[in-house]
Amino acid sequence: MWQFPALLFLFLPGCCTAQDSVTGPVEVSGQEQGSVTVQCRYDSGWKYYKKYWCQGAHQKSCEILVETDKSEQLVKKNRVSIRDDQTDFIFTVTMEDLRMIDAGIYWCGITKVGQDLFFRVNVNIDPAPKSSVMTTIATVLKSIQPTTENTGKEQVTQSKQVTQSRPHTRSLLSSIYFLLMVFVELPLLLSMLSAVLWVTRPQRCFGRGENDLVKTHSPVA
Repeated sequence: MWQFPALLFLFLPGCCTAQDSVTGPVEVSGQEQGSVTVQCRYDSGWKYYKKYWCQGAHQKSCEILVETDKSEQLVKKNRVSIRDDQTDFIFTVTMEDLRMIDAGIYWCGITKVGQDLFFRVNVNIDPAPKSSVMTTIATVLKSIQPTTENTGKEQVTQSKQVTQSRPHTRSLLSSIYFLLMVFVELPLLLSMLSAVLWVTRPQRCFGRGENDLVKTHSPVA
């Protein structure tokens, strides 16, 4: 009679071989600024359970970074995403935009009543090549360049404004000089011309009169 409950107990999900119910790679490596993907396999009995990815040295105190909602829907949180393939019984975790501080111990986990199922994964991060660093610096410098160009354009615009203001100033001076000629110099010239005409005209008339008198009184030969 005791054998039937014992056999039933062995076939329950997670019983006795709980640590073997989820597996994955022992160690994975990714490059800084790149991405890394981890695939964790589980037994079919855990198909509709939540799966998660956590970080920490100890499985019971690790920090859950992302977890599924018991479906095959992709779930993404910050730089980490997870998707459960309930046909092949694999959930895939992807970490993007890797940083050196991301290196450490992670766990593939399945939530269940009692103790969760875990599998430890060690994630290594390799430094980015120098070319990538130079590309990043070039990108930053390129983003700053439009500001410098705008400053140059502003300076050119200001110089144009100064250049345009000079012809305007010359035009204004020319107008003032013209007005002075009209209202001061022209009347003065007219006055002088009138005075000259007034002085010279009587002299011409007086000379002509004397000549006529001489001609009138001259004796007849």
